[in-house]
Amino acid sequence: MSGRAKAGELADRFIAVDLKAPESVGTGFRPYHRFIATFAGAGGAPLRQRRDILRVGPVVGVLAYDPGAACFVLIRQFRLGAELATGQGELVEIAAGLIDPGEEAEAAARRECVEEIGVAPRALLPMARFLPSPGVTDEHATIYLGLVDSSAVPDIAGEPGETELTLPFLVPVEEALAALSAPSPAPVANGFVLIALHWFALNRARVDAFVAANG
Repeated sequence: MSGRAKAGELADRFIAVDLKAPESVGTGFRPYHRFIATFAGAGGAPLRQRRDILRVGPVVGVLAYDPGAACFVLIRQFRLGAELATGQGELVEIAAGLIDPGEEAEAAARRECVEEIGVAPRALLPMARFLPSPGVTDEHATIYLGLVDSSAVPDIAGEPGETELTLPFLVPVEEALAALSAPSPAPVANGFVLIALHWFALNRARVDAFVAANG
């Protein structure tokens, strides 16, 4: 019989794990691999798990913020996962995308802003790093606050070479933050948006100092 749980450190940590070479389960929009992972289970006995993982890798996201106009620049974009899960496939998002091989995260963040909201940020502030869904994908996200001029944002954007269509729109800061306390179900379901807005709400002093330092 196991003992009682004890207080612990709020931090991810290393675990010794034996991973067998991945087997391809399928290819498509993203590679899909199967792994066999073996690590110490209860009482130290080996625990063997077979897991299928969608390979995405490092991505970036940018909460575009115009302090002069006191608004965020968000986008609407069709997402098949949202359509299948909720029937509301035109998802509210922040500018986001994959980091290309050899590309720095900040460079990717600037590129994604240009592609998805039509303007480049004049400054970027790292906000958070997180794993959107570690049970099914290796996607690892770094999100930034980006200072932009919302008056230069078009109403249609996207990278044509990627069959991408994004619809930028402006939301007053206080209206966006008020949505965080809306009754369930919330009007926005996208985790990137919710994490970025919560970070902004909890770090107003840091945001103000960043704005002051970057005009």
